[in-house]
Amino acid sequence: MLASCDSFDVPHLTPLTMSPLTELTNCLESLSDDSPDWDSLDDVLSALLASPSLPDKTLDICRHTCSQLMSDDGRLTAVVHPHNAHRLFNVLVNIGNLMHRIDSTVPTTTECFMHAIEVVIQAPDLHSSPNASKLCFRDFVVAAWAIGMTLSFVRESRIHPHIVHALRSGGPVKILTCIGNPSVDILGVVHAAGDDFIQALIDPSTGTLPIFILFPEQIHHLSTLMFSSQERFFPAIPTPHTPADPSNERYCQESKMATASVLLCLARRFQTSHATGPVGVFGKPYCTIDALVLLLHYLAASLFPNASTFNDIGVILCSLGIAEMATNTQRQQMSGREVARLYYEKGLQLDPSHPHILSNLGSLLKDAGHTSHAIGVFNHALTFHPELDIALVNMANTLKDTGHCAEAVPYYLRAISANPDFSDAYCGLSQSMNAICQWNERATRMQKVVEDCERQLSDACIQSTGLLRALSLDDWMGLVRYACSGQLSLFEEKEWTARFHLFLGDESRWPSGCLDEASFLIRLMEWCQTRLQYSWYIKAYGRVSHSECAHPTRFHCTDMTIPNSLLSSIKCPRLPPILPFHTFIFPLTARTIRMIAHRNALNTSFTALTCMGRNLIVRPPPPPPLHGRVNVGYVSSDFTDHPLTHLMKSVFTMHEGKRFNVFLYATSPTDGSPHRQYYERQTNFHFIDVSSWSINNIIDRIVQDQVHILVNLGGYTKGAKNEIFAARPCPVQVSLMGFAGTLAASWCDYLVCDPIVCPPDLFQIHAGDLLESSSASLPKAMCQDIGVPVNEGGDPASPVTDWIYTECPIYMPHTYFVTDHKQSYRSDNSSIQGTASQRWEDELRRRDELRASIFPDLPKDVIIFANFNQLYKIDPVIFWTWLRILTRVPHSILWLLRFPAAGEPNLLQTAIAWAGPEVASRIRFTNVAPKEYHIARCCVADLVLDTAECSAHTIAADVLWSGTPIIACLWPSHRHKMSSRVAASLAHATGFGEQMVVHSREEYEDRAVALASTSKRSTIQPATMAGTFLEGERESVAGTILQSWSEDSEILDLRRRLFLTRDTMPLFDTERWVRNLEKGFNAAWKRWVEGLQFRPGHGDAGCIAVKDEDDTLLSFG
Repeated sequence: MLASCDSFDVPHLTPLTMSPLTELTNCLESLSDDSPDWDSLDDVLSALLASPSLPDKTLDICRHTCSQLMSDDGRLTAVVHPHNAHRLFNVLVNIGNLMHRIDSTVPTTTECFMHAIEVVIQAPDLHSSPNASKLCFRDFVVAAWAIGMTLSFVRESRIHPHIVHALRSGGPVKILTCIGNPSVDILGVVHAAGDDFIQALIDPSTGTLPIFILFPEQIHHLSTLMFSSQERFFPAIPTPHTPADPSNERYCQESKMATASVLLCLARRFQTSHATGPVGVFGKPYCTIDALVLLLHYLAASLFPNASTFNDIGVILCSLGIAEMATNTQRQQMSGREVARLYYEKGLQLDPSHPHILSNLGSLLKDAGHTSHAIGVFNHALTFHPELDIALVNMANTLKDTGHCAEAVPYYLRAISANPDFSDAYCGLSQSMNAICQWNERATRMQKVVEDCERQLSDACIQSTGLLRALSLDDWMGLVRYACSGQLSLFEEKEWTARFHLFLGDESRWPSGCLDEASFLIRLMEWCQTRLQYSWYIKAYGRVSHSECAHPTRFHCTDMTIPNSLLSSIKCPRLPPILPFHTFIFPLTARTIRMIAHRNALNTSFTALTCMGRNLIVRPPPPPPLHGRVNVGYVSSDFTDHPLTHLMKSVFTMHEGKRFNVFLYATSPTDGSPHRQYYERQTNFHFIDVSSWSINNIIDRIVQDQVHILVNLGGYTKGAKNEIFAARPCPVQVSLMGFAGTLAASWCDYLVCDPIVCPPDLFQIHAGDLLESSSASLPKAMCQDIGVPVNEGGDPASPVTDWIYTECPIYMPHTYFVTDHKQSYRSDNSSIQGTASQRWEDELRRRDELRASIFPDLPKDVIIFANFNQLYKIDPVIFWTWLRILTRVPHSILWLLRFPAAGEPNLLQTAIAWAGPEVASRIRFTNVAPKEYHIARCCVADLVLDTAECSAHTIAADVLWSGTPIIACLWPSHRHKMSSRVAASLAHATGFGEQMVVHSREEYEDRAVALASTSKRSTIQPATMAGTFLEGERESVAGTILQSWSEDSEILDLRRRLFLTRDTMPLFDTERWVRNLEKGFNAAWKRWVEGLQFRPGHGDAGCIAVKDEDDTLLSFG
């Protein structure tokens, strides 16, 4: 989390005399003269600025003064004596401050600040010449741009190709060769060259001036080179008669500081207004907002080096796209974030205790993986500023993200005490306290976080309004027709026209903030990408799904008509405080979860755009699969010692080599584990370590590999590189395994799932016919579907609440969840040899030995309930239910993990308060075990009790492989949460789901008690026994008391069936799962080639339902 410094007031070059408010009226007459009385103006404006409240005539004074100094078209027309130029600067700045105080949206404010800059850059004699061609603010910006570009060229030893071409062609760009020549007035020649010079500098691929990154040691050259022909620093500042006079030096410093302050004010205004119109060419902006704001900060720091300005430059550089790079003196490439660190360090040289720099530097170090260093920096910041809220939250986030949630809590509490409205602090506090089961005021905290999140989601819609008005309706409709190869039905014409009218019509007809125009434009670009890529394929290869002869990739020029300057005006979509992964735990509606995912998707799309220079780049589609062999790529940061890798270990080698060519793209470096080494030495597939590659290079490799289907194994998990998918490097893109939920992204076409985890009616394509309703009338479209459809469905920001998934489902026949236990976690060969009876007795013997080693003090008739999840998944309702189960089953314990250890005392304290000391004493904690031992010891539990808000995923597979039954939840209240239904899906895939899956809290409790009541062991007195013992009889060590299996033990029978059928049940049949996944991939590729992906419901059911030929019908319950 980065902090920008607060704005500081623009200082005056000369002290001003304050006039009482009662004398303001007497000064008005002095303003009506053709030549203003500067002293009176200074007095009036200074008094107004100092006043706690402004009189009614303030706006009139400002308007009258502006009319005396500027023409109707905004040009500066004041004629002043050269020695009064600094007085004019003061007046313009003061008027700008007053106008901002009255109404921050008034354009005149920006004009006043720009004219103030024009005053100081003007030659003194021009101020007294009414007909002279005066320099303007645009000249100042363009000259600075040219100097900055030249400085970056020198460091990088390369020049942009379009500049090289322009230099060879001659013309205005030759000005670049004059920079640094003291005999050349750069401002003057730039002014004389006008629009032609700007046009020569504009990058034709983006339609804007290129952004450049300067290092801290370079920026002082900006002002030096701009005024190299001047004997004095600013042309308008009089030359001191006695340069050695300290007062003259102070006056010069005040001039620089004041000008720098005005530049920073302008930067903030451009940043908040999201417009660069005042510095455009031919009526259109020639630069992006980010680039202009960065340049103005460079200039401010060049004039007056200041720690706060260096901090703000660092913040801006951190926000740049990952494609923006700079070359240091060692010829090494550095990203914007790496250069930002240099600015933070430079700022700390000027102010070692600067609070925001310390906090931002620590955050940068944390994100780069330097956790210990980051904590040291945060501690240093808090030593100087113990109540700095953002430093407290950054420290807390660092501790939380490294697993030290208990230590993070006090820092969050301090941040909230310092700033009670800090939503990020509440969110982090809630997550940290949930992780250690510290539940005091849990409901209140979580509700506040949810309310803050929903408010931010609503506020996000007001960004970048008016963007689409840069083009006409005919232009936009032409773009849509072009993307669809000129083919739009009458229905589609009406639909698109209605949508564009939402943004091009009378905006006063709609409530403020209900139209997210930036989102619309980003999604429109992605919509065009998919259609143009498809059109490219059809034109190049025809509507064929495979080929019997090799085809070279056919490239052709695909011109995109969306103006690049328009795309460059989009601001990075702000992320809500609740991240997609955290939606697994928070009590959220389907729409809120969908919106959170979608905001993250838009943010990812924006990042991908910056990688591409904010251009719409359509990647060439691959040729048809040769001999039907489909190229499938899997992208993951988890090809290391990670649960996902454990589960999918055999998947990639089990793909049928004749029909699938598999590529694995590892986006994280090796951890040296056997798991990574296993992938690196395989020859059945292509393993490519791209962890050190840029996003663009990864994308180019995927295109080069001619991938047809790209699989996202990360989703919204830590380390995922979703920007790869947002760039749309291949036709079909699929989400699988990594993230249990919707990505709500245009760049994700399919979600591999099953009908249990994702009920069909929760997919937008099945939730209702929004397309028809959106074309009926404009108001109805507003209610149903604002904006461009995502994956041919509704807008994720739609107020509709009855759907959550934007993707098209690929329904797997048993479960979407893949396992590798059958190949990787077989304890010994005996489990697959011998008769069923022998194998079962061996398992019971092994289980007894493990039980005795883990719980040596536990009597054999005690039922062991267990839950092996991380403690953050436990919520008060489920824990209260567990306590009720323990109360109803006296001879039982609850086995939990110290996951983390800090949660143990909190849960025990809660148990004592809610159920008493005796029940609390029956909660046992053990440490987290290594993977192999964890799976082996799962069998010790008699019954695993799952969590409801977020179920067990990998843990559920571990438990079921051990033969241990699990109570899994399919509660109606969590129907829209895929993450809460995974364990139920796995339970059904065993074939015994009916005995393990429950649909309410009451059924959950009763089912657990009922299974426990049919305990595997019953205490039997010898005198009452008759007949022979059942198979599995055991004798108690007491001698007189015997332990025997109960004949009607349902829980034992269920365990036996789970254990003995695990080698044949669908859940652990990895090869069968892979065959079914391949069917889904083939169907997805065929749908894309036939165009059905773009017309769901036209020719198919709008989804892919994989059928298993050897399937035994399983009830989904």
